[in-house]
Amino acid sequence: MKYIVQIELDPDIGADVEEEAPQQIQEMTEAWQALNPIGMYFSLTSRAITIILDAANEDAFFEPLHKTWLITRSYPDVWPVVGAEEFPAIAKRVGIMP
Repeated sequence: MKYIVQIELDPDIGADVEEEAPQQIQEMTEAWQALNPIGMYFSLTSRAITIILDAANEDAFFEPLHKTWLITRSYPDVWPVVGAEEFPAIAKRVGIMP
């Protein structure tokens, strides 16, 4: 299953991290990159990262989630998603479509 992970850094926490330990951001990014994401996008207007992963379940990315939580002091948003080609079968299975 594919997952979208949205990481947002609070401005105050982001300023603290940038001042005290900027290498933590690189360590967090490397932890996510180790999972070979489908895509990893960095916002140019805010402190946000969007990551698209293909994994059996959230257990596969517990370590980067935990590392992110320690740095950002908040849990990233995680959404399971399906592509357009998978949606009809999933919708039928859950009873949304006949």
